[in-house]
Amino acid sequence: MANLHLLSNHFPILGSLFGVLLLVVALVKPNLNTTLSAYLILLVSGFGGIIAYFTGESAEESIAHLKGISHKVIHIHEEMAENSLIFIFLLTATAVVGLWAERAQWESKKKIERFALIIGIIAFILFAFTGYLGGHIRHGA
Repeated sequence: MANLHLLSNHFPILGSLFGVLLLVVALVKPNLNTTLSAYLILLVSGFGGIIAYFTGESAEESIAHLKGISHKVIHIHEEMAENSLIFIFLLTATAVVGLWAERAQWESKKKIERFALIIGIIAFILFAFTGYLGGHIRHGA
């Protein structure tokens, strides 16, 4: 499970970044394929974040006994991950609603797209900072 945590923790960071960039492109130059691609990337990003979050505890247990591991840094990383969890769920839900809105051609699909962009930007910042803190656990401060 610790390896799964290390593999999955990059999905929310990179996925939210690329998803946001694609949403910006879709807002500037509307294209159904670009918008759908952005939502799919954000959805994968959200699932990656969920996996990373729920495998974090076992990752902690597998390294807690190693020399040079700071329990204080682990705790700070864990607290930030808990704060980010809200945006992991929000980003995933927004991507699902956005996909549905595009498919059903809702009138409010542009508003949903803008909302997804805002959530995506905030989520990226939170995910990147959480990952930054996690990097300090093993790689040192």
